[in-house]
Amino acid sequence: MRVLLKSLFFIVILVVAGLIALPFFIDPNDYKEEISEQVENATGRKLLLEGDIELSVFPWLALELGPLALSNAKGFKAESFLKVETTQIRIKLLPLLSKKLEMDAIILDGLELNLETNKAGKTNWQDLASQAEKTDTSESVESDTSDDSPALAAINIAGIQLSNANIIWSDESKSEHYQLANFNLEIDSLEPNKESNVDMSFDLISQKPKAKAHISLAANILLDMEQQHYQVSNLKLSTEAEGEEIPFEMASLTLSADIDADMVKQLIAIDKLSLSVNTKKDQQTLEANLSTNASINLASQENTLKDFNLTANITDPALPSGKVELNVTSDISVNTQQQIASLSNLIISAQDMLIKGDINVTKLLSAKPNVAGTINVDAFNLRQLANNMAIELPDMADDSTLELVALTTEFTASSSHFNAKKLVVNLDQSKLDGQFSVTNFSNPALKFNLNLDQIDADRYLSAATEEQAATAPAESTSASTTEQPLPLDALRQLNAVGTLDIGKLKISGMNSEKIHININANKGLIKLSPMSANLYQGNYKGSVNLDARGKSLKLSINENLSNVQAEPLLKDLSGEAKLSGTTNAKVILSGSGATVTQIKKTLTGHGNFSFKNGAVKGINIAESIRKAKAALSGKKLAASNEPVQTDFASLTGSFTAKNGIISNQDLQVMSPFLRINGAGNIDLPKEGIDYKIKVAIVGTSTGQAGKELDDLKGLSIPVKITGTFSNPKPSVDLASMLKEQATAEVKEKVADKLKDELGGELGGLVGGLLGSDKESSTSDSKDSEPAKKQSTEDKAKEALKNFF
Repeated sequence: MRVLLKSLFFIVILVVAGLIALPFFIDPNDYKEEISEQVENATGRKLLLEGDIELSVFPWLALELGPLALSNAKGFKAESFLKVETTQIRIKLLPLLSKKLEMDAIILDGLELNLETNKAGKTNWQDLASQAEKTDTSESVESDTSDDSPALAAINIAGIQLSNANIIWSDESKSEHYQLANFNLEIDSLEPNKESNVDMSFDLISQKPKAKAHISLAANILLDMEQQHYQVSNLKLSTEAEGEEIPFEMASLTLSADIDADMVKQLIAIDKLSLSVNTKKDQQTLEANLSTNASINLASQENTLKDFNLTANITDPALPSGKVELNVTSDISVNTQQQIASLSNLIISAQDMLIKGDINVTKLLSAKPNVAGTINVDAFNLRQLANNMAIELPDMADDSTLELVALTTEFTASSSHFNAKKLVVNLDQSKLDGQFSVTNFSNPALKFNLNLDQIDADRYLSAATEEQAATAPAESTSASTTEQPLPLDALRQLNAVGTLDIGKLKISGMNSEKIHININANKGLIKLSPMSANLYQGNYKGSVNLDARGKSLKLSINENLSNVQAEPLLKDLSGEAKLSGTTNAKVILSGSGATVTQIKKTLTGHGNFSFKNGAVKGINIAESIRKAKAALSGKKLAASNEPVQTDFASLTGSFTAKNGIISNQDLQVMSPFLRINGAGNIDLPKEGIDYKIKVAIVGTSTGQAGKELDDLKGLSIPVKITGTFSNPKPSVDLASMLKEQATAEVKEKVADKLKDELGGELGGLVGGLLGSDKESSTSDSKDSEPAKKQSTEDKAKEALKNFF
């Protein structure tokens, strides 16, 4: 046995000695040409070995090569496919006997690799790949006869050093050219269950688009090949890019994380993930930072981002304030197998707005994913936000509006619809709630059922200045020549069905309650019906129809007022009330046109109105008549404590409209002492008035004036009103009153009174005014009579002018 062991030991010594002595007897450089021929026979490429080949055997099986080059495939531009300046590989010899591979650091310096694709789409490595497939096939046949034991039990590599590498990718079929330059890679060791340090950097250069980027990476890597467990700690990746033909002229990116991948459990955890991005383009900049902890389950395809936090600062002169700040936090879960995703505890902070919510997505990978969730926008000052962002808000009568805005909604949405199933909007002191939905965003269809508790709309409307009010008539005249057409296209596109209820509304000074509006609009046909409201102790009911389907807008209205108190209504509308009483009215009108003026010119229809137990404010007709009577008698009335108003029991009338002309032929006013009848026309397009009324005094012992007016019973006063809405011109026809309406008894009584008061100077004036046969013969001069007549008539007119 001892002899056998000694023999084996001696043989080993001889073998080792022979291996050590081998490089002294064999020069590998003598086989350069043969090696090149073998490579050319196998690949069809020429291998050029320019430097010396150094070979050692013990204790390292070492191979060191100087500059070498492998020729390119035929028909391609680059001279060589592969070039290397220096190659060094060292393997420990004795561990190979126990199927262990222990390598020293692999050194590769000055690598140049040219990867090309010609215009036909053929690559310069395609022939090498086909040769490799043939080799793999032959080896697989041979391996079928071998055992299944692993070729190596363990692999240990002391490190890898790749320096000054240059990889060029050129694709003529797509006119693309990329270069990986100054590529350096250093790995200190590659051993199972031992941490390795990795340091890598390179420049990425693109010709089209013209861009350049420098990329560096550092990390600690731990590989457990047996357990398929891989760890990357202290990962730091940074990129700096610049270019003229890319969306940014300069960008930098940094990434850090700890990665743990257990491929047996198919779990990947990425902790302390941090990503920072900075970009610049002209005067535009972006600074963004993202941090989260991620977990990936490859088996269930469930992925989560815990404590997701994104902050971004954007500067751009085109932005309203030149800058926007954004912060987003959430917990995100995505399951690609079930195609669902969720964003829980979502918080978005932008400028002075804070948005909170929870969002769930289904059919995630489909063409039409579905979204559902809740969104809450905390109360914020919209006016201040607009000011900070340099956004000019519309002029409003109250500059304290828009200081409180808040929103809460529960919604569903997709790429084609949005449905706020529960919607609450707070605007200052108003609250809107209900449902609102939009379908088909390309041609939106609206559905809603909304309730607004109360709103003062006048606060949000533009307040007209005194100067604007003074110039309004001139502006309206000039505007008629340059009047803008009605928005028919917009009305045709309106597609809406819904109801709007308002608890309390103030608009144009008018107050109303319990407003209800039903809206149905489709393809240019718009119906506001029914509409109703409580209005000053009465109510309003009506409907408005718009038809924009043709070249002009067709309008029809049907409105009713019942038991509305006129005095507070008029006071709120205009600031003063010249009429009081309980009002009832009905209006039915229709018209058409492409502008408001054209519609006015075509208005046609009818209506009626009535006022009961009211008064005309600002004038006491009885008092005015008493003053006129006293003036004719040469007397002066004492001051009166009666209110300056004319009471009436009823005021009624009806009208017809044709082509913008409103005709009223039956105005009647009933009061205790007088009757008023009126008839005339109103020209809406021209805002013109042509109206006549007659005031008849009736004898009564009650009401305003009482018995004081009994002696004027039967007297009728005609009044003509002309001019415009803004400048009406009433006038009293005194001569006609006295000539045509006075009875013989009244004529004589008035004539006698005038004679008693004015003496013989009245003369022919009384005959001229009353048509009496009695004429004065005491006139001294023909020229004096007209003068006396004019003076008295003027006096009478002056006394009656305040009547109206």
